[in-house]
Amino acid sequence: MNFKSIPSQRQIRFGEVIRSIISESLIRGDFFSTEIDISTITISFVRMSKDLRIASVYIMPLGGKNKNQVLQFLKDNKHFFQKFISKAKLRFK
Repeated sequence: MNFKSIPSQRQIRFGEVIRSIISESLIRGDFFSTEIDISTITISFVRMSKDLRIASVYIMPLGGKNKNQVLQFLKDNKHFFQKFISKAKLRFK
């Protein structure tokens, strides 16, 4: 077993904080699409890099419907999530 691949408690904690921020931004509905139902998106987990600068967000639409379309929509609108995360003013201690 490679211990370097196991995330630290700090990575897990910040991943959960970022997951809740992204979930909250989806619930608030500050952006919308007529083609995609935002309320059916589930955020499974967030994996953080060792330096906490890069977050990989794992999502899945409910039932797996329109998976590629939902992923492309979220990629195109990632600046909304970045804005919510920057407003949270996370402290890296």
